This record gives sequence, structure tokens and C-alpha cells, in this order.
Amino acid sequence: MEIRSTGNPIHWVRTQIGDKYAELLGEIQRAAITLDLEVFVVGGTVRDWVLGKELKDIDLSVIGDALVLVDEISKNLDITIVKYKKFHTATIKTAEIEIDVVSARSEIYNYGGALPEITLGNLNDDLRRRDFSINAMAISMNTPYEFMDPLKGMTDLDKGIIRILHDQSFIDDPTRLFRMFRYASRFDFAIESETCRTAETAIAENCLTTISKERLTHEMVLILNEPNTDSAVKYLIEFDVLGIPGVYNPLILFSTMKQELKWVALMSMYEKKYYEMFFQKFSLDRQNANAIKEFINLCSILDDNDADLLNEMDIGRMYLLLKGIPRITLDAYVICNINTDLVKLLQQYMMYTDRVKINLNGMDLINLGVDKNQISEVIDVLIIKTLKGEISSKSEEELIVVQYVNGSND
Repeated sequence: MEIRSTGNPIHWVRTQIGDKYAELLGEIQRAAITLDLEVFVVGGTVRDWVLGKELKDIDLSVIGDALVLVDEISKNLDITIVKYKKFHTATIKTAEIEIDVVSARSEIYNYGGALPEITLGNLNDDLRRRDFSINAMAISMNTPYEFMDPLKGMTDLDKGIIRILHDQSFIDDPTRLFRMFRYASRFDFAIESETCRTAETAIAENCLTTISKERLTHEMVLILNEPNTDSAVKYLIEFDVLGIPGVYNPLILFSTMKQELKWVALMSMYEKKYYEMFFQKFSLDRQNANAIKEFINLCSILDDNDADLLNEMDIGRMYLLLKGIPRITLDAYVICNINTDLVKLLQQYMMYTDRVKINLNGMDLINLGVDKNQISEVIDVLIIKTLKGEISSKSEEELIVVQYVNGSND
């Protein structure tokens, strides 16, 4: 085990995120001394500290029962603590940061994707159960504040590689695939060759079928929220994680995209005939589910009519086909199909319709004699004539409406 002194972790917590959290960590340190417990800063906290990244949370491992430690802390502090008694873990919640306090343990997965059975253990047990070597380092909060790296995480950080700790890692917990893509993208690291082969084998053995739609959706949300989403999505498709034929499109830039377009953009990288299969794999909220349904509907409309639309360039016909499609869905199609002839036509259509505004409202039409059941039909007539440049004023609109009403009454 590689060991060296790093200094008191409280000092770098104070530097990174301020006195308030340093003092909280100090209270944890004092409680650990009172209870004669060893406590270590572990996991992503150590990794980010080594890399000089901003700390977003703090992970602690206790040799013994973490719940005893947080109970001691709560005697002196007015803080929110959420306990998970089955796993002997707790989360201390503050306004800006969370501190996860776990009992050092070993884990056994009875089958792929299951929640593990745990046994309280020592620091080595706790580090070996983790996902990747770069997340398996620890710094003692007890003097002399030793840095512990039994699995060569520092070496992998120096090399810039992501490496799993055993060949059953992705079978035990398939969500590690998504974490691997996120870390590789976030830190611009390479995936170690044996880890690649192990991932490919697990995917070929359908490891993702052992996790729920909800867990899969959660992991995908994290991918789509990564700062370098483009690279993470490239890994996702190249490793064929979802088992759907697709090709990564480097022209689709997630980093500059509105959040509400990301699920549609991801789906667009797969073959159209599998869009419904993609949709069924996830448990999406209403907004994203509707966005995907609208996009699939638009693709169907355009596939059925694109040749005619391109040949005729009939703005009125385009309006009747597309009037029910939300603008954001049209935007999504343009983003996902850059520089095609149909997209250029769509952009022209969107430019025209953005400029069009008719002067008459529903009450105006009723006053002119339009039956309330025919209002939407009359509005369509007015919009199409305006799009074609045949009318441009309120008086011309009124004349068209009068002609329409008289024609309907003949």
C-alpha cells in the first residue's frame, strides 16, 4: 500500500469551500476521536483534490459503524442527517454540499444489478469494493493524515486512464458503464484496454437488462448533464450500450444545446426504425416523453412527404402539414439533421412563419359571421394567404373572411 502524509484534510476543505464546511469536518474529526474511530476521506473527494478540481461533496469512510458517529455529531450540531440503516451509511445535508458518511465494508452481489449484501470491514475492504482505481484512494482524518493508495489510483491518475478493480465489476453493477463514460469524458482520460474488453463482454451479455428503467434513466440524465456530454455520448454509442444500431454524429453539439432538446438529440443518433425501442427503454418525465413523441411524429410526416415538399416548395402545404408541430420540435429536427436539403427548407418555413401574424382574433371572426366551429379553418386560410404574400393588412383579412362567410352560406 502506497502511504504518504498529505496534511490535515480540513485545511484543504477550508481553502476549497470555506470555513463553514471545514468547521463541520472538524466536528466530525472531534467526534471520531471521542469515539476512538478511524475516519478517512475517500473516493471522488480524494480524486478531485488530487486533480485540483472543485469539491462538490465530501465522502467519508468510518472503520466501524458510521451511524454511531453521526449520532454523536448530532448531539452538538443542528444539522440534517439522513440515515440508511440497512447499509450503515448516512448523509449530512447542508445548503450547498453533502457529506456522505459510510461504514467501511465489503460487498457481495448475489446476481447482476442487485443491491449488495454488506459486511462491515476495514479500509482495504472499502476501497476494493469501489468502481475504479481513481476512486479507491483515501486520506486519514487521524494524525498523521496518511494518504493510502493500495490499488494504484494515483498511478492511473498520472497516466490519465480509467481502470476497473475486478472483471465482474460491470456485471455486479452495470451503472458503472455510465460512470466510466462520464469520468473518461470529464477528465479527458482513456479507458484502459482490459477495462474496455471487460465492458464489451458485459454489454454483449446484456448486463443492462438487470437494472430497472428508472436506474437506466437516472444514469442517462447524468450523462446528458456532463460538461463534456459529446464525448460521453460518443462512448455510449460506440460501445453499443443500448443494443440499438446507431452512429455517433459529431455535428450534434450537446454542449451548446438547450436541455429540453438533449433526449431527442441522443435518440436521433440511432436508426429511425428503432426510435420507439429507444423510447421504451427509459422512464422519462412528461416533458421529455412528449418531446420524443412529437419528434417521432415529425419524422413520420417528413418521411411521408419530403419529396413532394422539396419539389413543390408549397409554403401553404407545409403549413397545413406542420402547423400542429411545436416550434421546439422543429428546432430539434434542424439541430439533428444539419445541412440537408429538407432542413434548409424547414428553416425557410420557420423564418416565414415567425414573421407571420394575422390581425383578426377569434372574436373578430365571430363578429364577421364565422361559425365558432370554423374559426380554426378560417385562421388557417388567413395564415396561408399571408405566408404566400396574397394579403398583408387587416382590411384584406376582413375581405377574405367576408368572402369565406358568403361562400359558406351560398
